[in-house]
Amino acid sequence: MFSITSTYSTHARCMEESSSSMDVSPRGRRSVSPTVWVNLTYYAYRNRSFDPNLDFEEKPVEACHSLYFLLDFFHQYYIPSIILLGLVGNLLSCVVFLNTHLRIRSSSYYLAALATADFGFLITLLLVWLNNTIGWKVFNKDGWCETLVYVSAVCSSLSVWLIVAFTVERFIAVQYPLHRPHICTIARAKTIVLVLVILALASHSYSFVTAGVVTSRDGEEYCDLKVEYLETMKIISIIDSIASLIAPLVLIIVMNTMIMRNLLRFSRRFKQTSTTSTDCPSRDRSDINLNQIPVSIFV
Repeated sequence: MFSITSTYSTHARCMEESSSSMDVSPRGRRSVSPTVWVNLTYYAYRNRSFDPNLDFEEKPVEACHSLYFLLDFFHQYYIPSIILLGLVGNLLSCVVFLNTHLRIRSSSYYLAALATADFGFLITLLLVWLNNTIGWKVFNKDGWCETLVYVSAVCSSLSVWLIVAFTVERFIAVQYPLHRPHICTIARAKTIVLVLVILALASHSYSFVTAGVVTSRDGEEYCDLKVEYLETMKIISIIDSIASLIAPLVLIIVMNTMIMRNLLRFSRRFKQTSTTSTDCPSRDRSDINLNQIPVSIFV
């Protein structure tokens, strides 16, 4: 959640580099840093009579402004479109999995819980977008800041482990098809979902302590990580990356690889049995027809 920031910071950084060029002397051309070089370029662009002997380039500043407009377009239109589409899709998925004939399958409860987790994460992302776009400062208030950071962390972690649970069920169905009716039951699926929810809620409770409203140097308040917990969050981030990224990724890759191997093995066996079964019935069918010919004549 802390990585979700407004694209206006890119524009502000561009303008800071541009405006700082006003107090730069042209004599420092040979010893200026790359940042000042961009500033001098922008100053030469704004003032053509700066120094005709200096061959400045306008491309860095133009690229910076082009990048800003591109990011602003994505921030204004692309992100809300994806959010709204995801909200509608996840809501319909919950309705389909829980209110149709699919509810008799245990896998439907994993998918319904996954859609609910994604729905909650998209809600928090929508509030952040409203905060950065129309100035609806709900995200930057005490209580709301900690709650939204907590909900987004819980939903993102829960979403990953629900995918792992669903993959485990598919692996059991392919690897042990005879035991699937006894292992992959609806009651067990509900229990696993409940356990994952409790673990996700408990493991991210630190967000209420580490997150909060921070005041910047210019007096503006925004939701961010508290400075006193910076070192602690470095350790928590490493643990969270292992638990929410590396471990689920390894499990999903291993189980999907084994599922593919079993399916390929099954398809080869099916082809072999189908070829042998097609040869034998043809002989039997021909023998039966030959034996039926005299009977039909006598009848």
